[in-house]
Amino acid sequence: MTLSMKEKKILYAYGCLSHHNTVTRLKWLTALTVDPEAKRRMLGLARKVETEMNESWYEDFYHHLRMEMDEYRRLKRNLRVLKSYTDYEEDLYEEAV
Repeated sequence: MTLSMKEKKILYAYGCLSHHNTVTRLKWLTALTVDPEAKRRMLGLARKVETEMNESWYEDFYHHLRMEMDEYRRLKRNLRVLKSYTDYEEDLYEEAV
């Protein structure tokens, strides 16, 4: 099963170790969502998790997703810090002129 980054972020925020509880949460979130496009995406994710994912290996999938998203957030934070301490844009502009 392939997931987009948006789907991974949703599962990171609202998923849990229980396959059944995760599907139930996603369906409740779908019911609470007002935007039709977001509602369609949330329902699609709920159906994907329910049909394409086997309950027996969901717990391993969930741990792998948490590790991947923790690493993603750590790298994103490091990139923000690096950009804030680097004046690379000004240096490149001066060399080009």
